[in-house]
Amino acid sequence: MFYDETKVQLVAGKGGDGCFSMHRAKYLPKGGPDGGDGGNGGNIILEGDTNQGDLRTFHFNPIWKAKNGEPGRGSSQHGKNAPHRVLKVPLGTQVFDLETGEFLLEVMEAGSQVVLLRGGKGGRGNEYFKSPTDQSPRRTTPGEPGETGGYKFVLKTIAEVGLVGYPNAGKSTLISMLTNATPKTASYPFTTLFPHVGVMDVPEAYDRVYIADIPGLVEGASENRGLGHRFLRHIERCRVLLFMLDMQGTDDRDPVEDFKDLIREIKAYDSSLLERPRAIAANKMDEPIADENLVRLRERFGRTEKIIPLSCLSDEGMAEVKAWMYELVKQVRAVDLATQTSDAADEETEEDPLSDPK
Repeated sequence: MFYDETKVQLVAGKGGDGCFSMHRAKYLPKGGPDGGDGGNGGNIILEGDTNQGDLRTFHFNPIWKAKNGEPGRGSSQHGKNAPHRVLKVPLGTQVFDLETGEFLLEVMEAGSQVVLLRGGKGGRGNEYFKSPTDQSPRRTTPGEPGETGGYKFVLKTIAEVGLVGYPNAGKSTLISMLTNATPKTASYPFTTLFPHVGVMDVPEAYDRVYIADIPGLVEGASENRGLGHRFLRHIERCRVLLFMLDMQGTDDRDPVEDFKDLIREIKAYDSSLLERPRAIAANKMDEPIADENLVRLRERFGRTEKIIPLSCLSDEGMAEVKAWMYELVKQVRAVDLATQTSDAADEETEEDPLSDPK
């Protein structure tokens, strides 16, 4: 079972109470106040972790609390700050407020940390309130409560290439041949019920590409039929799309109509996804009827779409589809790098409005 959506209740730690204490020692009958401050409560922090595949940790344990700060003690001893509670989440995790549905944040980078809830501040001991006009204060303050909240975690798979297609089109077989992923494969539909992300090594370039096998869509997925939106949202993170078509026409399907339907479903869900680089993998070309369907496909879409004949059985087209993926991914990376460089340059050249003009 793949858990890409769950609800959690989070509680940051309470601050420790300030201490009331009056110093008493031999020969010091009026030693004065020495109550220490309480420690701060622990924060709730989210950290991106590549070792987390889904949200199952939070599905089976939906309540997480940080520890409270220690109370202050006598002899001017301050309480210890509580450790922060760091929750490791998979990359691509989005956080929504459970009550309002408002989007709050997302975790996109490995090792990046975001403070979601802050712990309460520790209270003040009576030593803090000592003054020339009040040599023996009897006042302390309690620790502040930590922040609390209910949230919905939603995972959107992060990959550079997304394999999109109807059930039984061969997506799982292709990703198992190109990467280290080992999804279940069988000759019946819906063998893949959740996304798989694999790493395709490119030894000649000392590089790698991340590929996602998106579960098979069904007609009406954009209207959230079946698990439509839960499948489609995993496409949003993919920068390059490879449409897998079954050229055998299993279950009386027509690959030409299948591609039209896939485009229609994605357009209805988010039309901007169709602006991304894409190609068609005409799969199962080892089947007798595949050549005839390929001719029809090229007649209909050959002028506007990149079509790669493919056979996972005979390895036909495997080298071409691998080269195509890597070339497109390099182009996307170059655009991202240029954008980041330009943004950084703009920030450096931006003039400080508070500085004196030269």
